[in-house]
Amino acid sequence: MCGEGPILEKINRLKHIQWVFGGCLLLIVFNVAFNNCGEGFVLQQAPSGNSVLFSRAAGQTCEDALLKVYQGTYHPFLSQTCNNCHVNGPGIGTFASSDVQLSFNSFYAIGVNKISSQATNNSHKPPYTGSQNTDRMNELQSYWSTAQVQYASCVSESGGGSLQSVVKTIDKTVAATLSTTFVRIEWDLETESNVKIPLIAGIDIRKAVLNKLTEGYEFRNPTLRLKRANAGTYQSRALNLYINGQLQTEVTTYSNIDLSVSSTMDVNLAPGYANGYAVLTPANSDVIALEFSSLKSASNAPPPSMGTTVKYSQLTAAGGIFANSCVGCHNATNLGGALDLTNYIAAKTARAIIRSRINNAMNPMPIGGLLPQAQRDIINAWVDQGAPQ
Repeated sequence: MCGEGPILEKINRLKHIQWVFGGCLLLIVFNVAFNNCGEGFVLQQAPSGNSVLFSRAAGQTCEDALLKVYQGTYHPFLSQTCNNCHVNGPGIGTFASSDVQLSFNSFYAIGVNKISSQATNNSHKPPYTGSQNTDRMNELQSYWSTAQVQYASCVSESGGGSLQSVVKTIDKTVAATLSTTFVRIEWDLETESNVKIPLIAGIDIRKAVLNKLTEGYEFRNPTLRLKRANAGTYQSRALNLYINGQLQTEVTTYSNIDLSVSSTMDVNLAPGYANGYAVLTPANSDVIALEFSSLKSASNAPPPSMGTTVKYSQLTAAGGIFANSCVGCHNATNLGGALDLTNYIAAKTARAIIRSRINNAMNPMPIGGLLPQAQRDIINAWVDQGAPQ
């Protein structure tokens, strides 16, 4: 039997009651079936028969499987509840779009916690938002939290890298104290973008002064680095800038970026490029976001540090990377940069500096230019493994 009190409260909140049978209500709300017998309700099935549980079918990517969960959980609620503001405006974000992929990208960029918090906020946009949505949000978050754990496992099993191409960060507010001195803004792409990629993105920003007037923002030094060692290799192409949700079409400075990243040290994506300028009237409410037109795993094969030990003796042996490319200058006689790479203790002590220089396109070592990525991967692996002898 169903209790009357909780059910009557939910009847008042739900608009589309399809059947009453045997004293219990089977509700179809926003195209998602809920069994409302007893306290609370349980998601039974997603639109078009898609399960709300994370399940990766043959030929699907991990992102496809996560999108399917989103399609059966948050999307029906958001597209019906928030579509007055969060499709094309005036609100921020397009997570209420009827286009599931567009909605998902916005949802992931903004973050589940913020969206859930606003959905239950009595003062955000009543009567659409408020405490009446608390039960719903708790249930959706339960499914989503489980899916996130399974998604992370899926990514790890498929090679440690997302297959997503277009990657956009969340918006970050420009500091009210921002002046004409460059400051750093960084994003954790695992938690602050539309996908889960173990990278940290960053860029320098300051107020731009032209003709003694503050007329926008100046950007420089866009970078990427691995969030943790052994996370693989990623290829990045074409960086775009967004201010207040608007693509800065006049900022084309970084449109030709094409570099791979496989180190926990920052890799400058635009060595030798001019700074980028966005001309506008700055405001304390301005928000900044980055978008990579293509950012994805360069290979599903694990880097050397995942399964193969790289030794100093291999690097310095005939044909080794240090022997071929480094010790001509960095030896006991020349001591290039006061570093003797024929001395193991010296090399191990300087391993962090070595990794930084071999991955720094603006100040590379060797000075003639970056080594091939495969060779840098091997040196990176040696450093990550503790520089074994």
